[in-house]
Amino acid sequence: MKLRRLNEKGVSEFTNFINNLRAGVAQNTPDYLLEDDANSEAVSLDIDISDQPFSSRYEMGQYLVKLFAHQHIQPYMGDTGFWSWVALLWFDQLCPVKNGLNKPSKDYNYVLSKKYTHRPRHAIYMTWQLVSRYGKDAEFLLCKEMDTRGEITEQMMARQANLSSEAIMQLASELYFDPATGTFKRGAAARKSAGCVARYIAWLDQLKVNYDLYLMTKDELKGLLPPEFERFQQLVNP
Repeated sequence: MKLRRLNEKGVSEFTNFINNLRAGVAQNTPDYLLEDDANSEAVSLDIDISDQPFSSRYEMGQYLVKLFAHQHIQPYMGDTGFWSWVALLWFDQLCPVKNGLNKPSKDYNYVLSKKYTHRPRHAIYMTWQLVSRYGKDAEFLLCKEMDTRGEITEQMMARQANLSSEAIMQLASELYFDPATGTFKRGAAARKSAGCVARYIAWLDQLKVNYDLYLMTKDELKGLLPPEFERFQQLVNP
C-alpha cells in the first residue's frame, strides 16, 4: 500500500473512532480511511508500506527507520495526518481486540497531537524517533509487544528531556537491557529498589544541578554512578 496522510476530515474520523471505543462502543477499525480520497491524500514520498505484523515496537521502529532511510522526511516531522495514517494502518496491532473489544488509551497515542507535551506519547512518531536516533540503545524502551508501552517507558517519559541525551539513553540501555533475553533486566522497572529506573531518574535530577548531562559521554556519566547501580552493571538478569 502507498503511504498517504489523513486529511482534516480523516483525522477527525479516526479520533472519533478512538474516543467511541474508549466509551465502550464496539466498532470496526475504519481502514477505508487509509485510501479514501475524502479522508486521506497522497504525499510527496513514494513509499510502499506494509501492514505486516511486528513482534515489538522496537521491530516496528527498525522497519520505519529502514523505510524512511533515503526519503526526505523532514516536511512530515510534525504532520498530524502523516503519523496518524500510519497509526491507523497498524491500529489493530497497537490496540488488539481483547474480550470482544478494542480498548485504546488516550487518542493522542494514535493521533499525533499539536501539543508538544503530548507528542512523545504517539506510538508511531516516538518509536521512529527513538530508533532513528539511538538504534539498539532504544530497544530497552521498546522491547514489549506492540500494544504495551511498558513500565520503564512510562518512567522515562516522566522526564522527557532525558530522551534527548545520548549519554542518558546509552547508559540506561547498558544498565537495564539484557540482550540475552531480549528484554529489560529483572528489577529494572521497580519503583523503589536500589538501582532501578526510578532511582536512575532521581539520580539524574540531582546530577543536573552541577553537571550538563547533554554534553557528557556515556562513560563520563557512568563514572559518576553510585554503588547502588552495581547490580545492574552486567549483561544477564541479576
